[in-house]
Amino acid sequence: MNSGQAVDADGQEPPSAPGETRYHSLDALRAFALLLGVAFHAAESFEPGVARYWAIEDSSTSEFLGWFRHACHSFRMEIFFLIAGFFARLLLHRRGTGGFIRNRASRILVPLVVGWLILFPILVWLWLTGAAVGGQLARLGIPPEFADTPPWLLTVGFFAQLQFFKMFDLTHLWFLHQLSVIYVLLLLIRRVWRVLPDTRRRCLREVDKGFAALCGSGWSTVVLAGLTAPTLMLMDSWGVDTPQKSLLPHLPTTLLYGFLFGVGWLLHRQPSLLEKIALRWRGGLLLGVLLVLPTGAGLDWLHEMGWIERPVPGLRWAYSALYALMMWGFVLGFLGLFVRVRRLPSSRWRYIADSSYWIYLVHLPLVVGLQVLVARWPGHWTWKYPLILAVATPVLFLSYHYLVRSTFIGVQLNGRRYPRSIKSAPAALPPQPAQ
Repeated sequence: MNSGQAVDADGQEPPSAPGETRYHSLDALRAFALLLGVAFHAAESFEPGVARYWAIEDSSTSEFLGWFRHACHSFRMEIFFLIAGFFARLLLHRRGTGGFIRNRASRILVPLVVGWLILFPILVWLWLTGAAVGGQLARLGIPPEFADTPPWLLTVGFFAQLQFFKMFDLTHLWFLHQLSVIYVLLLLIRRVWRVLPDTRRRCLREVDKGFAALCGSGWSTVVLAGLTAPTLMLMDSWGVDTPQKSLLPHLPTTLLYGFLFGVGWLLHRQPSLLEKIALRWRGGLLLGVLLVLPTGAGLDWLHEMGWIERPVPGLRWAYSALYALMMWGFVLGFLGLFVRVRRLPSSRWRYIADSSYWIYLVHLPLVVGLQVLVARWPGHWTWKYPLILAVATPVLFLSYHYLVRSTFIGVQLNGRRYPRSIKSAPAALPPQPAQ
C-alpha cells in the first residue's frame, strides 16, 4: 500500500500504523451488540400487544421482557453504528477509497441482497404460519375463504400475485441498508472535504481538541444526549424508528446513526480517548438502567392517558431528552465496560466475534419458527423464553462452525477462511474487521 493511502483527508497520519493494533474490546462489544439481537427478537412474541405486527403473540406475555426489549432498542444498534464508524476510518487508511468500496460492497451489499432474497420468503411463510396459528390471518389481508389454506400455499400466492411489492420489508437486514447509505454519504463528504481550503486542517484540530475535552468530561453523556434529542423529535414514533419498509433513506434514522458513526470516526482519530470513556462506565450503565422504567412504562402510561395524541407542549421534548440520556448512558457505559474488561486477546472471544455477523444475519427465521411452535403451549414465559434461546443459540453456533467458518461463506463474511478450531482463532489484525 502506498503512503498516500495511509493519509486521511485532513493530511494527518493514522494514530497507529495499520496492522499494529487490534481493538479486541471493540470486537467483543460488536459481537455483544449483534448477539443481543437474538435475545431481543426471541423476546418479541412475549411482549403484550405484539400480535399487531409480529408473527405471533405468545399465550403468556411479559411486561418485563417488554422493558428488556425497550432498553435493548435504545442502544444495541447505536453501539453497532458507533463501532462501524471507528472501523470505517481504520479501513480507509488500510485500503484507500477504492479498496474501501470493494470491501464494503463484498461484506455489506452482497450479504444484504443475497440474505434478503433467501430470508424474506422464509419469513413471509413464518408470518403466515404464525397468523394462522394465532387466528390473525385477516390482519395480513387474507380473505376468510382462504383461512384453511396451508401457509405454504398462501406464501406461493403471495409471491405469484407480486404482493411483496406492496408489502416490501427489509426485515432485520435493514441495518445493512442503513450502513450502506451512511457509507455513500461518507464518501461524498470526504470528496467535498478534499477540495476545501487548507484551513480544514486547523478546523479538524479544533474538533479533535473539543472532542477530547468532551470525552474527558463528566458531562459527556448529557452533551451527547442534547445533540441527539433533536433527531429523536423527527422520528415517526417516540424513540427510534426502524427504517425497514423502504429502500429510500429515512432522514431521522440516517441523522441519528450517522451521528453515532461520526462519533466512532472521531474516536479512531484519537483512540486513547477510549480509556477516558472507560473511567465512567459504571455511571453510564446506572443512568441507562434508571431511565428504562420512566421511558418504557412512562410511554405506556402516556398512551393510556391519551396524551400521546394531544398537543401537550414540551411533552415529547421531555421524553426525547430522557430517552437520549438512556441511550448514551448505555452506549458509553457498555463501551467503557468492554474497554476495561476485554482489552486482551482471547481466542474464545475472537471466535464469538467472528461468528456474530453470521448468527445475526440468519437467526430470525429460527427464532420466529420456535416462537410459533411454543406460542400455544400451556406454560409461563419464564421457561418458554429460555427454551427458545437454549435451542436457537447452539444451533446458530453450530451452523457457523460447520457451514460457514471454513467455507466460502466465511470468506465472504469475515474476509478469510478460518480453521474450525477455536484455539486457532488468530489474535492478529485480520484483513478487515467485520461490520
